[in-house]
Amino acid sequence: MTHRWRSAFVAALALLTLACSQRFEWREVRVDEGAVAALPGRPQSVTRDLDVGGQPVSMTMWSTGVGATMFAIGAARLPPALTADPAARAQAIAHFRDGLVRNIGGTVTTSTAPSLVLPPGGARRLLASEAVEAVGRPGPDGRKSRLAARFFIVDDQLFQVVALGAEGEIPPEVLDTFFTSFRLAP
Repeated sequence: MTHRWRSAFVAALALLTLACSQRFEWREVRVDEGAVAALPGRPQSVTRDLDVGGQPVSMTMWSTGVGATMFAIGAARLPPALTADPAARAQAIAHFRDGLVRNIGGTVTTSTAPSLVLPPGGARRLLASEAVEAVGRPGPDGRKSRLAARFFIVDDQLFQVVALGAEGEIPPEVLDTFFTSFRLAP
């Protein structure tokens, strides 16, 4: 084996080991609102009642942590006033996005509209979506916080998929595994 191939093999093995390491022991979790995602470890759940634009919303979050890194899936039923039109849906997503960014004293660095594959043969509709990345204040180790989140409104449900850790703590392939694991259950 040439030195170049040996180096490539070692690098590929290192990435595979990282993706499958016990540090990120992925487990598929079904959330109450009809979605499935992989979380590293056993999630805990908490439900909170919120005021979103003057409307009562109950959100349940399933979350796990790996060291100082946190992964979470949130689900909430939105009242008709928050799903009635594009402006109301944008307001609902902004409420959750801005709250997460504010929690880290952050600034949004990127924002796009991600797609979401819906179960075949169903009548569910993706009404709004946003993917954001943000950088926030430094933690105790001096590294800035890094937030990556996806928000989806499907019919009257809002889902948020969130990863938060210190800058450089979450490898891109781990984020990819987490975000691509999120799907609606048939």
